[in-house]
Amino acid sequence: MRGGRLGTAGLLLLAGLNGGGAAAQTGIVSLIDTNIAPNTRFYRNRALIEVIDLQLLRRWRDQGCKIGAQPSSTCPTFEFSVPFLLDPTGLQKSSLDVSRDLGGVMQYEWQRFQDRTRWAVSMDLNKSISAATALPALPYATRPLGCTPGLNVAGEVAITAAKLLAGNPGDITSTPAPYALSVPAGSTNPNFRLPSSLSYGMKDDGVALPNYPYPRVSRTQYCPGREMPKVLPDSAYPLPGSVYMPNTSVYGVGGLKYPLPLAFNWGEVRSRIRNACNQAVKQYYKEYVDNVLKAVATKMQGSMHWNGYTSWQGNRSGVIFAPVAGNVPNAAKVVGLASKAQTPQFADYLTVRTPASQLVSNQARASGKLVQLEDLKRWLEVGTLRDTATQGSVNLFQTWQQLLKVVDKRPLTFYAHARSCTFWGCTIVPVPMLMPDTVVNPTGCTVASTAGGLGTMTFTLPVARFAWVSVPEGFPIPGLNGHPELRLQ
Repeated sequence: MRGGRLGTAGLLLLAGLNGGGAAAQTGIVSLIDTNIAPNTRFYRNRALIEVIDLQLLRRWRDQGCKIGAQPSSTCPTFEFSVPFLLDPTGLQKSSLDVSRDLGGVMQYEWQRFQDRTRWAVSMDLNKSISAATALPALPYATRPLGCTPGLNVAGEVAITAAKLLAGNPGDITSTPAPYALSVPAGSTNPNFRLPSSLSYGMKDDGVALPNYPYPRVSRTQYCPGREMPKVLPDSAYPLPGSVYMPNTSVYGVGGLKYPLPLAFNWGEVRSRIRNACNQAVKQYYKEYVDNVLKAVATKMQGSMHWNGYTSWQGNRSGVIFAPVAGNVPNAAKVVGLASKAQTPQFADYLTVRTPASQLVSNQARASGKLVQLEDLKRWLEVGTLRDTATQGSVNLFQTWQQLLKVVDKRPLTFYAHARSCTFWGCTIVPVPMLMPDTVVNPTGCTVASTAGGLGTMTFTLPVARFAWVSVPEGFPIPGLNGHPELRLQ
């Protein structure tokens, strides 16, 4: 399967062997061409792959079209060129590095959106100055003074101390995503006997959500419009002055549920959460989508939009993809894969035009195990352009949108305060009250009607996903449905 373009009959035969019939597949890699030297002055003059739409190819064959015929609805173009990634703003980067940069942008923008939303809701929830003036040691994001210029010094000190106790973590920044090869289940020949030491699976491309009591985005990310707190009393307390006294106090009267307030306006806090959350979706989520689309448009110029972000089927969109290669040969990875798969001849098989390679190919063809050797390439990690051409397999960086359910378990709290009194005076005691659980979705935020809860926020929004997959020449590309939208001829 290496060393040149496969014939049309060979393509259909291999696709049929691999997926139970060509009609079951959508697109395959038909050719890896690395003979075009990268040229930083002429963007399109670089290495590429050819991709065939099998359904269009079937129509072309069924209509009896001839090679060289003018493309038409009857005789459609079925093969398309897709260049290796090249970031025009960083021409010296390998295509693998470009894809890692893009994955990092997607991770950063999603985590930034989540944090901005969470802390904006927290700020609007705790917008009364009543507790804040008495509790200066609380992290500033749970207090309205955290956004008030000139009055957040105590909060800054508190958050610095909290970060030190947590190991001094930095704020969220955009860093390249770690490369991790995914091997989707069902991407290989159904008769392929998977070695016990190998496994299928899509690598996690998300971000961790540690339970920290402070924001990891700057105040400028969520404070605009929240600079001035509300004045006394807090409307969530319908009986101000009587709700803070404990039943153990020498003075005053407290409730049986001390330190919880005697009365609490849950409708008010639900309204605050819903309004703040809806505003965040309207503003912050739009910025998230715009920034991701801008990064894709910049760093994936010339990529294949196979139905793309705009076409949806079920809970996910179509795929945008492009081939990638790195600067480091993958020879060690090849040997490791051959050992893991207990197929020592695999390393020789990938070495083109050597007696050992020819012997392995002939033996595999004679025993009917050629497709099994090709299937192992699904676990072949990225190498150089030369590795890609020699081994007849290419790593593709894929991105799509998917409607996910992501639960942010960091508790959303309302900071009330009780008053603990003795003969020597009274001390304000913070009372973190867990809020109703909230679901964030594109049409608006839903706040549970029950009083209290776990204070979780569940994000059910389309998220930009990404993965790297290895595709041998003549084999199906995972995740494709429909037809190309943007076709680079």
